[in-house]
Amino acid sequence: MKKIVFFILMISLFIPSATTSYAAEGKWKVYLDGTELTFSNSPFVSEGTTLVPFRNLFEALGATISYNGKTKTINAKKDSTEIILTINNPIAYSNGASFKLNVAPKAISGVTYVPLRFVSETLGYGIEVKSKKIYLNAGNATAPTTETPAPTTTPAPTPTPTDPAKTGDMTIEQIGELSDRVVYIEVFDQNNQAIASGSGVIVGAKGEIITNYHVIEGAHKAVIYTSDEVKYVSSTVLNADKDRDLALIKIDSSNLNLPTVTIGDSSKLKLGESVVAIGSPLGFTNSLTSGVVSSKSRTVDGQNYIQISTPIDHGSSGGALFNLRGELVGITTALVESSAAINLAIPSTDVSTFLKKPQQSKSYTAAAPGQTASGTSLAAKAEAVEDYLNEEYSYFTFEGLELEFEWFTTLSKDKQNILIGGAMTDTASYSSLMKLQNKDDTSIPYIVQYIAEDLYDNLDVESSLIGLYFDTYSKSYPSGYPADSIEREGSGYRVFHNFMLAIVDYNEGEMSYTLDPYGDDDLITIQI
Repeated sequence: MKKIVFFILMISLFIPSATTSYAAEGKWKVYLDGTELTFSNSPFVSEGTTLVPFRNLFEALGATISYNGKTKTINAKKDSTEIILTINNPIAYSNGASFKLNVAPKAISGVTYVPLRFVSETLGYGIEVKSKKIYLNAGNATAPTTETPAPTTTPAPTPTPTDPAKTGDMTIEQIGELSDRVVYIEVFDQNNQAIASGSGVIVGAKGEIITNYHVIEGAHKAVIYTSDEVKYVSSTVLNADKDRDLALIKIDSSNLNLPTVTIGDSSKLKLGESVVAIGSPLGFTNSLTSGVVSSKSRTVDGQNYIQISTPIDHGSSGGALFNLRGELVGITTALVESSAAINLAIPSTDVSTFLKKPQQSKSYTAAAPGQTASGTSLAAKAEAVEDYLNEEYSYFTFEGLELEFEWFTTLSKDKQNILIGGAMTDTASYSSLMKLQNKDDTSIPYIVQYIAEDLYDNLDVESSLIGLYFDTYSKSYPSGYPADSIEREGSGYRVFHNFMLAIVDYNEGEMSYTLDPYGDDDLITIQI
Protein backbone atom coordinates (compact mmCIF):
# COMPACT_ATOMS: atom_id res chain seq x y z
CA MET A 1 0.00 0.00 0.00
CA LYS A 2 2.90 2.37 0.76
CA LYS A 3 4.18 1.90 -2.79
CA ILE A 4 0.78 2.70 -4.31
CA VAL A 5 0.26 5.84 -2.20
CA PHE A 6 3.76 7.08 -3.09
CA PHE A 7 3.13 6.25 -6.74
CA ILE A 8 -0.12 8.23 -6.88
CA LEU A 9 1.61 11.18 -5.21
CA MET A 10 4.44 11.17 -7.74
CA ILE A 11 1.98 10.87 -10.64
CA SER A 12 -0.02 13.86 -9.35
CA LEU A 13 3.20 15.91 -9.39
CA PHE A 14 4.08 14.59 -12.83
CA ILE A 15 0.85 15.18 -14.76
CA PRO A 16 0.72 19.05 -14.78
CA SER A 17 3.94 19.32 -16.79
CA ALA A 18 2.93 16.80 -19.45
CA THR A 19 2.36 19.39 -22.16
CA THR A 20 6.02 20.35 -22.55
CA SER A 21 8.90 18.55 -24.24
CA TYR A 22 12.34 20.19 -24.51
CA ALA A 23 13.27 23.43 -22.81
CA ALA A 24 14.56 26.22 -25.02
CA GLU A 25 18.27 26.86 -24.68
CA GLY A 26 18.49 29.98 -26.77
CA LYS A 27 18.03 30.06 -30.51
CA TRP A 28 20.65 28.37 -32.65
CA LYS A 29 21.20 29.58 -36.21
CA VAL A 30 22.49 27.48 -39.09
CA TYR A 31 24.11 28.96 -42.22
CA LEU A 32 24.66 27.13 -45.50
CA ASP A 33 27.41 28.72 -47.59
CA GLY A 34 26.71 32.02 -45.81
CA THR A 35 22.91 31.96 -46.11
CA GLU A 36 20.84 31.39 -42.97
CA LEU A 37 18.58 28.33 -43.16
CA THR A 38 14.95 28.51 -42.12
CA PHE A 39 13.57 25.68 -40.01
CA SER A 40 9.96 24.84 -39.21
CA ASN A 41 11.00 24.39 -35.56
CA SER A 42 14.07 25.71 -33.78
CA PRO A 43 17.21 23.54 -33.60
CA PHE A 44 18.29 22.53 -30.11
CA VAL A 45 21.21 20.80 -28.42
CA SER A 46 20.87 17.43 -26.66
CA GLU A 47 23.92 15.99 -24.89
CA GLY A 48 26.28 18.09 -26.99
CA THR A 49 24.62 17.17 -30.31
CA THR A 50 22.71 19.74 -32.38
CA LEU A 51 19.39 18.37 -33.63
CA VAL A 52 17.41 20.01 -36.46
CA PRO A 53 14.12 19.23 -38.28
CA PHE A 54 15.09 16.60 -40.83
CA ARG A 55 13.05 17.69 -43.84
CA ASN A 56 14.33 21.30 -43.83
CA LEU A 57 17.93 20.13 -43.54
CA PHE A 58 17.88 17.45 -46.25
CA GLU A 59 16.06 19.69 -48.71
CA ALA A 60 18.52 22.53 -48.10
CA LEU A 61 21.43 20.14 -48.76
CA GLY A 62 19.85 18.97 -52.01
CA ALA A 63 18.91 15.46 -50.93
CA THR A 64 15.73 13.62 -51.87
CA ILE A 65 13.98 12.07 -48.89
CA SER A 66 11.31 9.52 -48.05
CA TYR A 67 9.85 8.72 -44.65
CA ASN A 68 8.26 5.42 -43.57
CA GLY A 69 5.86 6.20 -40.74
CA LYS A 70 5.41 2.54 -39.87
CA THR A 71 9.09 1.83 -39.33
CA LYS A 72 9.90 5.47 -38.43
CA THR A 73 12.76 5.40 -40.91
CA ILE A 74 14.19 8.29 -42.96
CA ASN A 75 15.86 7.47 -46.26
CA ALA A 76 17.82 10.29 -47.91
CA LYS A 77 19.78 10.22 -51.18
CA LYS A 78 22.11 12.71 -52.81
CA ASP A 79 24.24 11.77 -55.80
CA SER A 80 25.93 8.48 -54.82
CA THR A 81 25.30 8.85 -51.07
CA GLU A 82 22.41 7.20 -49.25
CA ILE A 83 21.64 7.82 -45.56
CA ILE A 84 19.25 5.78 -43.42
CA LEU A 85 18.15 7.08 -40.01
CA THR A 86 15.52 5.67 -37.63
CA ILE A 87 13.77 7.53 -34.82
CA ASN A 88 15.12 6.53 -31.38
CA ASN A 89 17.72 4.25 -32.99
CA PRO A 90 21.35 5.36 -32.43
CA ILE A 91 22.57 3.28 -35.39
CA ALA A 92 22.66 5.17 -38.70
CA TYR A 93 23.74 3.94 -42.12
CA SER A 94 25.69 5.65 -44.90
CA ASN A 95 25.95 3.59 -48.09
CA GLY A 96 25.55 0.44 -46.03
CA ALA A 97 28.24 1.31 -43.44
CA SER A 98 26.87 1.66 -39.91
CA PHE A 99 27.66 4.48 -37.46
CA LYS A 100 26.85 4.84 -33.76
CA LEU A 101 25.29 8.25 -33.20
CA ASN A 102 25.92 10.12 -29.97
CA VAL A 103 22.22 11.04 -29.93
CA ALA A 104 19.53 9.17 -31.86
CA PRO A 105 17.00 10.98 -34.09
CA LYS A 106 14.00 12.12 -32.05
CA ALA A 107 10.31 12.79 -32.74
CA ILE A 108 8.95 15.63 -30.61
CA SER A 109 5.39 16.90 -30.93
CA GLY A 110 5.12 15.58 -34.46
CA VAL A 111 8.48 16.98 -35.61
CA THR A 112 11.40 14.65 -36.41
CA TYR A 113 14.90 15.92 -35.54
CA VAL A 114 18.22 14.51 -36.80
CA PRO A 115 21.88 15.10 -35.84
CA LEU A 116 23.13 18.07 -37.87
CA ARG A 117 26.84 17.20 -37.94
CA PHE A 118 26.44 13.58 -39.02
CA VAL A 119 24.06 14.44 -41.86
CA SER A 120 26.07 17.43 -43.07
CA GLU A 121 29.46 15.74 -43.06
CA THR A 122 28.07 12.58 -44.65
CA LEU A 123 26.65 14.65 -47.52
CA GLY A 124 29.98 16.42 -48.08
CA TYR A 125 29.69 19.61 -46.04
CA GLY A 126 32.22 20.96 -43.57
CA ILE A 127 30.85 22.29 -40.28
CA GLU A 128 32.10 25.08 -38.02
CA VAL A 129 30.53 26.27 -34.77
CA LYS A 130 30.91 29.80 -33.44
CA SER A 131 28.89 30.64 -30.34
CA LYS A 132 25.34 29.61 -31.29
CA LYS A 133 25.94 29.97 -35.01
CA ILE A 134 26.71 26.90 -37.12
CA TYR A 135 28.27 27.26 -40.57
CA LEU A 136 28.00 24.56 -43.25
CA ASN A 137 30.35 24.85 -46.20
CA ALA A 138 30.37 22.70 -49.32
CA GLY A 139 33.60 20.92 -50.18
CA ASN A 140 35.23 21.27 -46.76
CA ALA A 141 33.95 18.09 -45.18
CA THR A 142 35.77 15.26 -43.52
CA ALA A 143 34.40 11.84 -42.66
CA PRO A 144 31.79 11.98 -39.85
CA THR A 145 33.70 12.81 -36.68
CA THR A 146 31.06 13.14 -33.97
CA GLU A 147 29.78 9.66 -34.50
CA THR A 148 31.66 6.43 -33.98
CA PRO A 149 31.59 3.45 -36.34
CA ALA A 150 29.26 0.73 -35.11
CA PRO A 151 29.34 -2.95 -35.91
CA THR A 152 26.54 -4.46 -37.95
CA THR A 153 23.71 -5.22 -35.56
CA THR A 154 23.42 -8.84 -34.43
CA PRO A 155 20.69 -10.65 -32.48
CA ALA A 156 20.82 -11.28 -28.75
CA PRO A 157 21.61 -14.99 -29.33
CA THR A 158 25.13 -14.75 -30.80
CA PRO A 159 25.14 -16.19 -34.34
CA THR A 160 27.95 -18.24 -35.79
CA PRO A 161 30.51 -15.82 -37.28
CA THR A 162 31.32 -15.90 -40.96
CA ASP A 163 34.39 -17.95 -41.78
CA PRO A 164 37.11 -15.39 -42.70
CA ALA A 165 38.39 -17.79 -45.33
CA LYS A 166 35.13 -17.50 -47.27
CA THR A 167 35.61 -14.13 -48.84
CA GLY A 168 33.90 -14.91 -52.15
CA ASP A 169 30.51 -16.22 -53.20
CA MET A 170 29.51 -19.75 -52.33
CA THR A 171 27.96 -22.21 -54.75
CA ILE A 172 24.29 -23.08 -54.39
CA GLU A 173 25.41 -26.56 -53.32
CA GLN A 174 27.42 -24.98 -50.49
CA ILE A 175 24.43 -22.86 -49.49
CA GLY A 176 22.47 -26.10 -49.31
CA GLU A 177 24.77 -27.25 -46.51
CA LEU A 178 23.25 -24.48 -44.38
CA SER A 179 19.94 -26.37 -44.30
CA ASP A 180 20.97 -27.67 -40.87
CA ARG A 181 20.23 -24.13 -39.63
CA VAL A 182 16.61 -24.30 -40.88
CA VAL A 183 13.86 -26.25 -39.10
CA TYR A 184 10.34 -27.48 -39.81
CA ILE A 185 7.69 -26.36 -37.31
CA GLU A 186 4.31 -27.91 -36.52
CA VAL A 187 2.06 -26.08 -34.07
CA PHE A 188 -0.71 -27.62 -31.97
CA ASP A 189 -3.75 -26.34 -30.08
CA GLN A 190 -4.64 -27.18 -26.46
CA ASN A 191 -6.29 -30.40 -27.63
CA ASN A 192 -2.98 -31.47 -29.22
CA GLN A 193 -4.43 -31.10 -32.70
CA ALA A 194 -2.09 -29.79 -35.42
CA ILE A 195 -3.36 -26.41 -36.62
CA ALA A 196 -0.52 -25.09 -38.79
CA SER A 197 3.02 -25.65 -40.00
CA GLY A 198 5.89 -23.54 -41.21
CA SER A 199 9.63 -23.06 -41.11
CA GLY A 200 12.11 -21.47 -38.72
CA VAL A 201 15.76 -20.39 -38.60
CA ILE A 202 18.14 -21.21 -35.74
CA VAL A 203 19.68 -17.98 -34.42
CA GLY A 204 20.87 -19.25 -31.02
CA ALA A 205 22.90 -22.37 -30.26
CA LYS A 206 20.74 -23.10 -27.20
CA GLY A 207 17.64 -23.51 -29.35
CA GLU A 208 16.44 -19.99 -30.15
CA ILE A 209 14.52 -20.03 -33.43
CA ILE A 210 13.04 -17.14 -35.39
CA THR A 211 9.90 -17.65 -37.45
CA ASN A 212 6.80 -15.75 -38.57
CA TYR A 213 4.26 -14.67 -35.96
CA HIS A 214 1.42 -16.05 -38.09
CA VAL A 215 3.00 -19.52 -37.90
CA ILE A 216 2.54 -19.71 -34.11
CA GLU A 217 -0.52 -17.46 -33.65
CA GLY A 218 -3.16 -19.19 -31.54
CA ALA A 219 -0.90 -22.18 -30.84
CA HIS A 220 -0.54 -23.98 -27.50
CA LYS A 221 2.86 -25.50 -28.30
CA ALA A 222 5.16 -26.32 -31.22
CA VAL A 223 7.15 -29.33 -32.34
CA ILE A 224 10.47 -28.60 -34.03
CA TYR A 225 12.13 -30.93 -36.53
CA THR A 226 15.78 -30.32 -37.42
CA SER A 227 17.32 -31.38 -40.75
CA ASP A 228 18.67 -34.61 -39.19
CA GLU A 229 15.06 -35.44 -38.16
CA VAL A 230 15.61 -34.90 -34.45
CA LYS A 231 12.34 -33.84 -32.80
CA TYR A 232 12.08 -31.18 -30.10
CA VAL A 233 9.18 -29.58 -28.24
CA SER A 234 8.86 -25.82 -27.76
CA SER A 235 6.48 -24.33 -25.21
CA THR A 236 8.25 -20.98 -24.83
CA VAL A 237 8.06 -17.76 -26.83
CA LEU A 238 10.85 -15.27 -26.06
CA ASN A 239 9.42 -12.45 -28.15
CA ALA A 240 6.63 -11.73 -30.63
CA ASP A 241 5.72 -8.83 -32.92
CA LYS A 242 2.41 -9.33 -34.66
CA ASP A 243 2.71 -6.20 -36.80
CA ARG A 244 6.13 -7.18 -38.19
CA ASP A 245 5.08 -10.85 -38.28
CA LEU A 246 8.09 -12.11 -36.33
CA ALA A 247 8.38 -14.45 -33.35
CA LEU A 248 11.35 -15.83 -31.41
CA ILE A 249 10.67 -19.25 -29.90
CA LYS A 250 12.90 -21.59 -27.89
CA ILE A 251 13.32 -25.34 -27.75
CA ASP A 252 12.64 -26.71 -24.26
CA SER A 253 15.64 -29.06 -24.20
CA SER A 254 18.79 -28.06 -22.32
CA ASN A 255 22.49 -28.53 -23.17
CA LEU A 256 21.96 -27.86 -26.85
CA ASN A 257 24.70 -26.73 -29.19
CA LEU A 258 22.92 -26.20 -32.50
CA PRO A 259 24.47 -24.67 -35.63
CA THR A 260 23.30 -21.08 -36.18
CA VAL A 261 23.02 -18.71 -39.11
CA THR A 262 25.10 -15.61 -39.71
CA ILE A 263 22.92 -12.51 -39.94
CA GLY A 264 23.74 -10.41 -43.00
CA ASP A 265 22.81 -6.86 -43.98
CA SER A 266 19.82 -6.84 -46.33
CA SER A 267 20.32 -3.13 -47.06
CA LYS A 268 23.38 -4.12 -49.12
CA LEU A 269 21.40 -6.34 -51.49
CA LYS A 270 21.44 -5.33 -55.14
CA LEU A 271 18.68 -5.56 -57.70
CA GLY A 272 19.11 -8.84 -59.58
CA GLU A 273 21.42 -10.35 -56.94
CA SER A 274 21.09 -14.13 -56.58
CA VAL A 275 19.43 -15.41 -53.40
CA VAL A 276 18.55 -18.87 -52.10
CA ALA A 277 15.56 -19.86 -49.96
CA ILE A 278 15.44 -22.90 -47.67
CA GLY A 279 12.19 -23.91 -45.99
CA SER A 280 9.39 -26.45 -45.93
CA PRO A 281 6.86 -25.54 -48.65
CA LEU A 282 3.74 -27.73 -48.42
CA GLY A 283 5.54 -29.76 -45.74
CA PHE A 284 8.42 -30.80 -48.02
CA THR A 285 11.10 -30.16 -45.41
CA ASN A 286 14.42 -28.47 -46.17
CA SER A 287 13.56 -27.66 -49.77
CA LEU A 288 15.98 -25.33 -51.55
CA THR A 289 14.99 -22.89 -54.31
CA SER A 290 16.96 -20.11 -55.96
CA GLY A 291 16.11 -16.83 -57.65
CA VAL A 292 17.00 -13.15 -57.65
CA VAL A 293 16.13 -9.96 -55.80
CA SER A 294 13.26 -8.40 -57.78
CA SER A 295 13.02 -5.35 -55.52
CA LYS A 296 15.11 -4.36 -52.51
CA SER A 297 12.16 -2.55 -50.93
CA ARG A 298 8.53 -3.36 -51.61
CA THR A 299 5.77 -1.95 -49.39
CA VAL A 300 2.80 -4.27 -48.90
CA ASP A 301 0.04 -3.48 -46.39
CA GLY A 302 2.22 -0.80 -44.82
CA GLN A 303 5.23 -3.09 -44.23
CA ASN A 304 8.54 -3.24 -46.07
CA TYR A 305 9.70 -6.46 -47.75
CA ILE A 306 12.34 -7.78 -50.12
CA GLN A 307 10.62 -8.94 -53.30
CA ILE A 308 12.22 -12.09 -54.71
CA SER A 309 11.63 -14.43 -57.63
CA THR A 310 12.77 -17.35 -55.47
CA PRO A 311 9.83 -19.81 -55.37
CA ILE A 312 8.15 -20.29 -51.98
CA ASP A 313 4.78 -21.69 -50.94
CA HIS A 314 2.61 -22.39 -47.91
CA GLY A 315 4.92 -23.84 -45.28
CA SER A 316 7.84 -21.67 -46.39
CA SER A 317 6.76 -19.02 -43.88
CA GLY A 318 9.54 -18.38 -41.39
CA GLY A 319 12.21 -19.93 -43.59
CA ALA A 320 15.65 -18.60 -44.51
CA LEU A 321 16.67 -16.37 -47.41
CA PHE A 322 20.44 -16.46 -47.97
CA ASN A 323 22.75 -14.44 -50.17
CA LEU A 324 25.61 -16.21 -51.91
CA ARG A 325 27.94 -15.45 -49.02
CA GLY A 326 25.86 -17.74 -46.84
CA GLU A 327 24.40 -14.86 -44.80
CA LEU A 328 20.77 -14.69 -43.74
CA VAL A 329 19.31 -11.64 -45.50
CA GLY A 330 15.62 -12.32 -44.98
CA ILE A 331 12.82 -14.44 -43.54
CA THR A 332 10.55 -15.81 -46.27
CA THR A 333 7.02 -14.76 -45.42
CA ALA A 334 4.43 -14.53 -48.19
CA LEU A 335 3.71 -15.00 -51.86
CA VAL A 336 1.36 -13.31 -54.29
CA GLU A 337 -0.77 -15.81 -56.15
CA SER A 338 0.17 -15.05 -59.77
CA SER A 339 2.36 -16.26 -62.59
CA ALA A 340 4.84 -13.41 -62.01
CA ALA A 341 6.86 -15.16 -59.25
CA ILE A 342 6.20 -12.40 -56.71
CA ASN A 343 7.40 -13.58 -53.30
CA LEU A 344 8.22 -11.60 -50.17
CA ALA A 345 10.76 -11.81 -47.35
CA ILE A 346 11.22 -9.72 -44.21
CA PRO A 347 14.62 -7.92 -44.46
CA SER A 348 17.37 -9.08 -42.10
CA THR A 349 17.77 -5.49 -40.86
CA ASP A 350 14.29 -5.79 -39.36
CA VAL A 351 15.17 -9.23 -37.99
CA SER A 352 18.28 -7.86 -36.26
CA THR A 353 16.24 -5.02 -34.72
CA PHE A 354 13.63 -7.51 -33.50
CA LEU A 355 16.23 -9.81 -31.95
CA LYS A 356 17.68 -6.93 -29.92
CA LYS A 357 14.38 -6.25 -28.16
CA PRO A 358 13.87 -7.26 -24.51
CA GLN A 359 13.11 -10.96 -24.14
CA GLN A 360 10.97 -12.81 -21.63
CA SER A 361 9.66 -16.35 -21.48
CA LYS A 362 5.96 -16.53 -22.34
CA SER A 363 3.57 -19.30 -23.14
CA TYR A 364 2.43 -19.50 -26.75
CA THR A 365 -1.11 -18.45 -25.86
CA ALA A 366 0.15 -15.40 -23.97
CA ALA A 367 2.61 -14.30 -26.66
CA ALA A 368 0.42 -15.00 -29.70
CA PRO A 369 -3.18 -15.28 -28.55
CA GLY A 370 -6.02 -15.89 -30.94
CA GLN A 371 -7.81 -12.84 -29.61
CA THR A 372 -7.13 -9.99 -27.20
CA ALA A 373 -8.90 -9.16 -23.99
CA SER A 374 -11.93 -6.87 -24.33
CA GLY A 375 -15.13 -5.82 -22.63
CA THR A 376 -13.73 -5.67 -19.11
CA SER A 377 -14.11 -2.83 -16.63
CA LEU A 378 -11.09 -0.62 -16.06
CA ALA A 379 -10.67 -1.96 -12.50
CA ALA A 380 -10.75 -5.53 -13.77
CA LYS A 381 -8.38 -4.59 -16.56
CA ALA A 382 -5.95 -3.05 -14.04
CA GLU A 383 -5.98 -6.32 -12.11
CA ALA A 384 -5.42 -8.26 -15.34
CA VAL A 385 -2.52 -5.94 -16.22
CA GLU A 386 -0.88 -6.54 -12.84
CA ASP A 387 -1.23 -10.31 -13.21
CA TYR A 388 0.09 -10.17 -16.77
CA LEU A 389 3.11 -8.05 -15.90
CA ASN A 390 4.07 -10.20 -12.93
CA GLU A 391 3.73 -13.31 -15.06
CA GLU A 392 5.53 -12.04 -18.15
CA TYR A 393 7.87 -9.26 -16.93
CA SER A 394 8.88 -10.23 -13.41
CA TYR A 395 12.06 -11.46 -15.10
CA PHE A 396 13.33 -10.57 -18.57
CA THR A 397 16.56 -9.78 -20.38
CA PHE A 398 17.54 -6.59 -22.17
CA GLU A 399 20.87 -5.93 -23.90
CA GLY A 400 22.37 -8.87 -22.01
CA LEU A 401 21.13 -7.67 -18.60
CA GLU A 402 18.94 -9.87 -16.42
CA LEU A 403 16.24 -7.60 -14.96
CA GLU A 404 13.73 -8.37 -12.21
CA PHE A 405 10.64 -6.31 -11.35
CA GLU A 406 7.71 -6.53 -8.96
CA TRP A 407 4.61 -4.97 -10.58
CA PHE A 408 1.56 -3.36 -9.01
CA THR A 409 -1.38 -1.39 -10.43
CA THR A 410 -4.16 0.91 -9.27
CA LEU A 411 -6.50 3.46 -10.85
CA SER A 412 -6.01 7.22 -11.05
CA LYS A 413 -8.19 9.42 -8.84
CA ASP A 414 -10.59 10.12 -11.70
CA LYS A 415 -10.78 6.38 -12.45
CA GLN A 416 -9.86 7.08 -16.07
CA ASN A 417 -6.31 5.71 -16.21
CA ILE A 418 -4.40 2.68 -15.05
CA LEU A 419 -1.37 3.52 -12.90
CA ILE A 420 1.39 0.95 -13.28
CA GLY A 421 4.39 0.65 -10.97
CA GLY A 422 7.41 -1.59 -11.40
CA ALA A 423 9.94 -1.95 -8.57
CA MET A 424 13.48 -3.33 -8.78
CA THR A 425 14.91 -4.78 -5.57
CA ASP A 426 18.25 -6.22 -6.69
CA THR A 427 21.05 -3.67 -6.26
CA ALA A 428 23.40 -5.24 -8.81
CA SER A 429 20.67 -5.43 -11.45
CA TYR A 430 19.66 -1.82 -10.83
CA SER A 431 23.27 -0.61 -11.01
CA SER A 432 23.82 -2.44 -14.30
CA LEU A 433 20.70 -0.85 -15.77
CA MET A 434 21.86 2.60 -14.70
CA LYS A 435 25.27 2.03 -16.33
CA LEU A 436 23.54 1.03 -19.56
CA GLN A 437 21.31 4.10 -19.36
CA ASN A 438 24.37 6.33 -18.93
CA LYS A 439 25.81 4.87 -22.13
CA ASP A 440 22.53 5.07 -24.08
CA ASP A 441 19.87 7.41 -22.74
CA THR A 442 17.16 5.66 -24.77
CA SER A 443 17.50 2.33 -22.90
CA ILE A 444 15.01 2.79 -20.05
CA PRO A 445 12.46 4.70 -22.19
CA TYR A 446 12.70 1.90 -24.76
CA ILE A 447 11.92 -0.75 -22.11
CA VAL A 448 8.85 1.19 -20.96
CA GLN A 449 7.69 1.79 -24.53
CA TYR A 450 8.13 -1.90 -25.35
CA ILE A 451 6.10 -3.02 -22.32
CA ALA A 452 3.41 -0.43 -23.10
CA GLU A 453 3.19 -1.71 -26.68
CA ASP A 454 2.83 -5.27 -25.38
CA LEU A 455 -0.02 -4.20 -23.07
CA TYR A 456 -1.67 -2.37 -25.97
CA ASP A 457 -1.36 -5.37 -28.30
CA ASN A 458 -2.44 -8.07 -25.85
CA LEU A 459 -4.66 -6.37 -23.24
CA ASP A 460 -5.94 -3.39 -25.26
CA VAL A 461 -4.49 -0.86 -22.77
CA GLU A 462 -4.65 2.38 -24.78
CA SER A 463 -3.47 4.77 -22.06
CA SER A 464 -1.52 4.31 -18.85
CA LEU A 465 0.86 5.99 -16.45
CA ILE A 466 3.98 3.96 -15.69
CA GLY A 467 6.57 4.46 -12.97
CA LEU A 468 9.78 2.49 -12.38
CA TYR A 469 11.40 2.37 -8.93
CA PHE A 470 14.34 1.02 -7.00
CA ASP A 471 13.22 -0.42 -3.65
CA THR A 472 15.92 -1.50 -1.18
CA TYR A 473 16.93 -1.45 2.48
CA SER A 474 20.21 0.07 3.68
CA LYS A 475 21.77 -0.06 7.14
CA SER A 476 23.58 3.24 6.55
CA TYR A 477 22.10 6.45 5.22
CA PRO A 478 21.92 6.16 1.37
CA SER A 479 23.07 9.66 0.51
CA GLY A 480 23.14 8.97 -3.22
CA TYR A 481 19.34 9.20 -3.48
CA PRO A 482 16.94 12.18 -3.17
CA ALA A 483 15.83 12.80 0.40
CA ASP A 484 12.18 12.36 -0.64
CA SER A 485 12.91 8.74 -1.54
CA ILE A 486 14.46 7.81 1.85
CA GLU A 487 12.53 6.82 4.96
CA ARG A 488 13.74 5.62 8.35
CA GLU A 489 12.92 1.94 8.89
CA GLY A 490 14.02 0.13 12.04
CA SER A 491 17.73 0.62 12.56
CA GLY A 492 18.29 1.44 8.89
CA TYR A 493 16.69 3.16 5.94
CA ARG A 494 14.22 2.22 3.23
CA VAL A 495 14.92 3.61 -0.25
CA PHE A 496 12.02 3.82 -2.69
CA HIS A 497 13.59 5.77 -5.52
CA ASN A 498 11.58 6.64 -8.62
CA PHE A 499 13.83 6.73 -11.72
CA MET A 500 11.27 6.84 -14.54
CA LEU A 501 7.75 8.19 -15.00
CA ALA A 502 5.88 8.02 -18.28
CA ILE A 503 2.45 8.87 -19.70
CA VAL A 504 1.52 6.57 -22.58
CA ASP A 505 -1.38 7.48 -24.88
CA TYR A 506 -1.94 5.36 -27.97
CA ASN A 507 -4.92 7.48 -29.02
CA GLU A 508 -2.52 10.40 -29.46
CA GLY A 509 0.35 8.14 -30.51
CA GLU A 510 2.72 9.65 -27.92
CA MET A 511 4.72 8.77 -24.84
CA SER A 512 5.89 11.58 -22.53
CA TYR A 513 8.45 10.73 -19.90
CA THR A 514 11.05 12.01 -17.45
CA LEU A 515 14.07 10.24 -16.03
CA ASP A 516 14.25 12.73 -13.15
CA PRO A 517 10.79 12.85 -11.48
CA TYR A 518 12.28 14.63 -8.46
CA GLY A 519 13.75 17.46 -10.53
CA ASP A 520 12.41 20.29 -12.66
CA ASP A 521 13.28 18.88 -16.08
CA ASP A 522 10.64 19.17 -18.78
CA LEU A 523 9.16 16.03 -20.24
CA ILE A 524 10.48 14.38 -23.35
CA THR A 525 7.76 13.42 -25.82
CA ILE A 526 8.23 10.74 -28.47
CA GLN A 527 5.90 9.22 -31.04
CA ILE A 528 4.83 5.60 -30.60
